[in-house]
Amino acid sequence: MIEIKCTGRGGQGAVTFSQILAMAAFEEGFPVVQAMPTFGVERRGAPSFSFTRLSKEQCFGIRSQIYKPDIVIILDPSLLEDIDATKGLKKKGKLIINTNKNPKKLKTKGDYDVYTVDASAVASKIFKKDIVNTAMLGAFAHATKIVSLKSLNKGIEQRFEGNKKLIDLNKKAVKEVYDKLKA
Repeated sequence: MIEIKCTGRGGQGAVTFSQILAMAAFEEGFPVVQAMPTFGVERRGAPSFSFTRLSKEQCFGIRSQIYKPDIVIILDPSLLEDIDATKGLKKKGKLIINTNKNPKKLKTKGDYDVYTVDASAVASKIFKKDIVNTAMLGAFAHATKIVSLKSLNKGIEQRFEGNKKLIDLNKKAVKEVYDKLKA
């Protein structure tokens, strides 16, 4: 089982990130997928979390949030200062952060691989808004190799069915971030 925690701020699309990731993982042959949101104070800008579980085996009936993720995605780098966004991240796990900083210059502490990409710049250019959720799916795909761009594109098509322009823009953002990820 692979457990993923996506951390963002209300309105950044952490829930949509998990939903599309689950759809893409199903396309990749994971028969068991879960995408679950959790909300604290439900307001724009407050920390928000979503969780995704992927399994190749019919092995779990777990419905709780994820406490020891294999992978953590950070949609807003200020969360690294505001909360313990990496809490529970497993040793040798992966931390993928939306930031323009080089991963080697970040002051993250832990035995995990750190990846960075300036998804905000990509999203601002493509969408004219700093909404990075789908763009960060490209970073996830590149860093983990769990899902392919082809599967992510199918997930985007399912999630935004009927809105060709939004589908095309999201696919473009995913591909651009995929190509720009730094380790």
